[in-house]
Amino acid sequence: MCIRDRLHADLAGFIGRVRARTQTPLAVGFGISTPEQAATIGHLADGVIVGSALINAVDAADDKPAAAARFVHALRG
Repeated sequence: MCIRDRLHADLAGFIGRVRARTQTPLAVGFGISTPEQAATIGHLADGVIVGSALINAVDAADDKPAAAARFVHALRG
């Protein structure tokens, strides 16, 4: 099993254990920076938190609002 599959299995198990103990919606966010990663987490959790990657995308752009919109749109796609 590759490391990515192992991490996915570990995270899925952890989320399952947490869900068994709470009705609170669960959001996951650490190191999520691509649409593929967001989609993977989105299938496991109720929310996906993307912080540093959004800040980096906006910081590097001249038109910051447009850059933020493009980044978020790409993640939602």
